[in-house]
Amino acid sequence: MLLELKRTHGALLSCLDELERATLDAAPDRASLANIRWKLSKASAERRKQVDAACDYLSLNSANSIDRSRVVALRADNAEGVAASSSHVRRWSMEQVLADWDGYREASAALRKAMRARILQEQRALYPLLERAAA
Repeated sequence: MLLELKRTHGALLSCLDELERATLDAAPDRASLANIRWKLSKASAERRKQVDAACDYLSLNSANSIDRSRVVALRADNAEGVAASSSHVRRWSMEQVLADWDGYREASAALRKAMRARILQEQRALYPLLERAAA
């Protein structure tokens, strides 16, 4: 489970990096951006699935209440992240991105920052718990 979560986090971080590079361009490349956004959505969905699975596993296998409370908090953060990402995708259709590239670049930077922070939080909380549970 831990190795799969690490792989999933790595894939999502790679997609975030790719989107960041794309948003440095003066104008959007519609085809490239659509592909990057599709890969990012897919990687993000996989991350949510893996985090939920890890939280389920740890909820059943954590020995103490502090660990269980950390898992509950991560699950809540995961749900908030889903809502924020969904809102961003609804707000920034491809047509809207093309119409307001500078606005999208700003909104995208904020969302990427939040996603990276969430991943770091998951890594710090889940990796040690999963290592301990597997030992």
